[in-house]
Amino acid sequence: MDLKELKTSSRYLSILNANGIYNIKDFFLYLPRDYEDRTEIKKVRDLVIDNTTQTTKGELISKNMINTARGKKLIEIILEDEIGNKIFVNIMNNTYYFQTLEKGKFYVIVGKPKFQRGKIIFWNPKIINSENMKNNEQTGRIYPIYSELMGIKASRFAKKILENIEKLDYLFPDPLPQSIINSYGLLNLGEAIRNIHFPQSFEKLTKAQYRIYFDKVLKIQIVSQISKIKHKKEIKSKLIPKWEVIKNFLNTLPFDLTNAQKKAIKICIEDICSGKPMLRLLQGDVGSGKTVVAIAIAYYIKNVLGKQSAILAPTEVLAKQHFLGINKFLLPLGIKIDLLTGSTSLKDKEKIKQNLFNSNTDIVVGTTAIIQDTVDFCNLGFVVIDEQHKFGVKQRGYLKKFNTPHILQMTATPIPRSLAIAFFGEFDVSIIDELPAGRKKIHTKVITENQFNKLKEWILQKIDQGQQVYIITPLIEESEAMENVANVMQEYENTKDFFSSISDKVDVLHGKMSSKDKDLVMNKFKNNKTKILVSTTVIEVGVDSPTATIILIKNSERFGLSQLHQLRGRVGRSDLQSYCFLMTTSKSQDTIQRLKNMEKYSDGFNLSQIDLQTRGGGEILGIKQSGQTDIPINILMDTEFLEKVQNASIDILQTYPKLENLNLLKKEILKSDPNILS
Repeated sequence: MDLKELKTSSRYLSILNANGIYNIKDFFLYLPRDYEDRTEIKKVRDLVIDNTTQTTKGELISKNMINTARGKKLIEIILEDEIGNKIFVNIMNNTYYFQTLEKGKFYVIVGKPKFQRGKIIFWNPKIINSENMKNNEQTGRIYPIYSELMGIKASRFAKKILENIEKLDYLFPDPLPQSIINSYGLLNLGEAIRNIHFPQSFEKLTKAQYRIYFDKVLKIQIVSQISKIKHKKEIKSKLIPKWEVIKNFLNTLPFDLTNAQKKAIKICIEDICSGKPMLRLLQGDVGSGKTVVAIAIAYYIKNVLGKQSAILAPTEVLAKQHFLGINKFLLPLGIKIDLLTGSTSLKDKEKIKQNLFNSNTDIVVGTTAIIQDTVDFCNLGFVVIDEQHKFGVKQRGYLKKFNTPHILQMTATPIPRSLAIAFFGEFDVSIIDELPAGRKKIHTKVITENQFNKLKEWILQKIDQGQQVYIITPLIEESEAMENVANVMQEYENTKDFFSSISDKVDVLHGKMSSKDKDLVMNKFKNNKTKILVSTTVIEVGVDSPTATIILIKNSERFGLSQLHQLRGRVGRSDLQSYCFLMTTSKSQDTIQRLKNMEKYSDGFNLSQIDLQTRGGGEILGIKQSGQTDIPINILMDTEFLEKVQNASIDILQTYPKLENLNLLKKEILKSDPNILS
């Protein structure tokens, strides 16, 4: 239906269009941000001074306009309720009220009462002529509060919504089967949207919100479940696990695996031998040894199945580190490994592609350069996706042409169980919850700049002992634009001045550098020729130096706790005691207290839960990665609710595998991926 049916001005229509509201259905999907309880008109003696909006009523007995010292106009109004208690109203710079309000008439006051100078005062409340009460949408109800849009007041939204509320029934036919609505105790969609805007009661409002968020998460879950079904329906041969192959590999390692690592390897081998393709998410804190698990599986895939593996990393820095680490473990065992990234020369790319096609390469490590149409595998059997939350259904669809390889997605960002259900519903989940033996807890401290200055001699002593330092400066924007590079370069110069005695041992790293320059910087740091590395968060994953024991994170308040935990994981990679300093200029007690959680917790799962409570799921997954920032935190934390939605998605797909007879729901799902049902 056209927005012109709202019967409003062309200016307001253009504002709505500019904010993505093109029709009346869109208009109804602009939901309130809050609600006020205006159901009861209270006597003055019953008003409560608690910063909530309340409603009272009285007869206007006087009005006065005062010119203040600052040139403003203060309107003072006094009303009296039916038993003689006075209501004082102060309004700034609104001569309309002064001109239109009449003595002797009754008015309804909607606002937050305050107790000042021995009397109850309302500042700038809503004033409504009681003669208009019958047709007024602002009183006698739970009232919706909308965010203003470029001059369109919240009250105008409420008025237009109420004027058009009867259109809801045919604007929002329910996309869900009645059996699902009944089984999960849901309101019908039209009734839910009606109660989202003008709730019949707070109980109905809760049920309406439940239905709206149920639908939002359900669409994600259906896409996840379809993806899982499509992946798992590929039939592979059931195999008997050859544990001796894994034992032989583990015997070649110069260290012992933790029990958690062994358990992760075992469950992956069982997945591979089950007759269904593996689709598993492996979570583990920074330094917990996820990569060794992936290497062990790749070794098994080659020696038992005779197939190739691909290991995808989010950055070239991390891809090269994986390549070097895997070479160290597998090259002596006769496994052939190649590195393929965007900066690989054309000549080398062509050679690597030929090696993959002819099965002369057993494992290829790289970035998304691996999953281009020009890259073909002879017999791809296993794919590892490291820290690639954006690697979704479409990319996995690309891998399907290689006979649906086993997939292991790894993350060092601990994801609370509720978020794992919401956004990784198609994956089976394993957790590595142990660190290798000998690792010490990283001492973490929130500090000011002055406190850091006092650490100068202590840091130089550590450097004299052969240890190294990271200094991290945050980006202003998501990507490393040139102004952000200037920011880190200025920090680099400041650091050289501050540590002038070793200024030639200070280096800098940022995302705008060429691959060649990055490699040069990284190798110098890894070989301990550089003592202090000033960097943006490009080092969040990828730099691994056992002698790096100190990390200073500047403007730490700009980061979520999960990202701070990731950065902290760049130190503490050996048996040396390591330190993390979180510098902040913030005076906010809330900010300081949030950062002090880093001092208290070394467990990433605790920190990710706090991030979820205070900053939302986007801080853990990355806003662009999660893509669902409009789902409230309380929903993302409600594991029981998310499990119900997950069960509903399974119920729907068992009854309607291709969403047959569910045309509305099918249409919504296909918006997320036009090929999901093919």
